[in-house]
Amino acid sequence: MTPKENAAAAILALAAVGKIGPVRLKAILTQAGDPTEITAWDERRFCEVPGISSELAGRIRQKLDIAYGQRLIEWAAKHDFRITTLVDSDYPPMLRAMYDVPPFLFLAGQWTEADNTAVAIVGSRNASEYGKTTAFTLAAELAHHGITVVSGLAIGVDAASHRGAMSGDGRTIAVLGSGIDIVYPPNHAGLFNDIRARGVVLSEFFPGVGPNPGHFPRRNRVIAGLAQAVVVVEAGSKSGALLTADLALSQGKKLFAVPGSVGSQQSLGTNELIKAGAYLLTSAEDIFTVLPELKRGFTPPAKPPVDSLNQGERLVYNYLSVNPVQFDAIVRHSGLAVGDVSAYLLSLELRGMVRQLSGKRFIVV
Repeated sequence: MTPKENAAAAILALAAVGKIGPVRLKAILTQAGDPTEITAWDERRFCEVPGISSELAGRIRQKLDIAYGQRLIEWAAKHDFRITTLVDSDYPPMLRAMYDVPPFLFLAGQWTEADNTAVAIVGSRNASEYGKTTAFTLAAELAHHGITVVSGLAIGVDAASHRGAMSGDGRTIAVLGSGIDIVYPPNHAGLFNDIRARGVVLSEFFPGVGPNPGHFPRRNRVIAGLAQAVVVVEAGSKSGALLTADLALSQGKKLFAVPGSVGSQQSLGTNELIKAGAYLLTSAEDIFTVLPELKRGFTPPAKPPVDSLNQGERLVYNYLSVNPVQFDAIVRHSGLAVGDVSAYLLSLELRGMVRQLSGKRFIVV
């Protein structure tokens, strides 16, 4: 194994001992310098680390299994996953500032420099059509500006956010509350693979670990940690998204909330967040007003100029925006025949200028 893999094996083995936690594990790594050195530590040396009792030191000496860490590395390579640890240069920099930073991450897909500029979008699993459409549109807007969208692969707002980011060829990160090999919910296997191909899926849990309820607060802190800002799109009074909002504030992140109807149970949480001081959000521009540096220096990908379109294509294209528009509305606005509108939309899709969504809705990309 390479020196990097040996270090990762030591960290994985240490985490697998149990009852250590990320804070004490980080303290051990800080004192060790080279993670492989812990294999030579006796109980007395472990006890010199703040927070390590003699009982825990004995447990570590008894249960530390470097071979287990090595097997995990081999397993990851076999299944085309990657492991990064706190001592690696390619560890996500936004997470390093966390008090309880995950000591390791399993990743599917490729992390890029662009992912260091990110906004998290979270909300209800039982989202309304309004909530899902808002999440999709916001994610598409952010992706258009080169901002990676972070969410949790759940149904509802999470899934809409991931799909919205990818609709404009943008990047998205899915943070799991299970092992990297456990897709939850199972019917999101296709979405998992799409994100893996065009972004990153990551987990701080060991392979084979299921989506236990206690894992989601840990997942949520990573979602908040990866982003410069967190947006809550739709959340009831007891939604888990409100925990992510609290975690974002505790990490010093900017918190935004999308307003909803005063009579909607699904917007009770977001409306309360706004009353409590969260920034009200209606579009990506509200984020850029608070965090102008997120918009700075980005050049959108080149696409065919509008001047290259014929008159009908241009008429249809100019009516569209990042907000989804129904096919029937395009026909009414343009005054063109249904068949002509269909042909122009297909041409625009093939040029990479327009994307069709479910329900015969269209957006520009």
